[in-house]
Amino acid sequence: MKKIALILFTIMLATGCSSKKTVVANAEKSASALSFEYEAITRGAYNKVVVTKDSIVTIKDRDMKNVVSKPTSKGDWDKLTAAAANVNLDGLNSLKAPSNKNHADAALAANVKVIKEGKEYRSTTFDHGNPPAEIASLVNKIVSISDLNKK
Repeated sequence: MKKIALILFTIMLATGCSSKKTVVANAEKSASALSFEYEAITRGAYNKVVVTKDSIVTIKDRDMKNVVSKPTSKGDWDKLTAAAANVNLDGLNSLKAPSNKNHADAALAANVKVIKEGKEYRSTTFDHGNPPAEIASLVNKIVSISDLNKK
């Protein structure tokens, strides 16, 4: 429930709180069906991407002052759901990270979460830019459609 509240807050913040009832209804509907979250953090950096069928919200700081929201295209959503279809959601939390530079703050500590029909599936922590092979296409697609790499 906390995550739905965060998604709602983020969407309302990004849209300037216009037509709150519509935004809230759409976000709850999207969050309960299927959504994706990618988070990459270290002591000095915070990045988060929340993707639903309707929107892609990119947060580039802990204070949420640098938030970008845009609609999700049908093509991006189709590619993202296709990548997710190849992931064993129940095994997400037992994947082995290929590197552990995040342990020494040499890389951002990242994880991905898939929320499907109200159930959360969270990956183990891995280095940003080097996800486990089993989820690489999903993570790379989330990052590529977000505004993380844009200044």
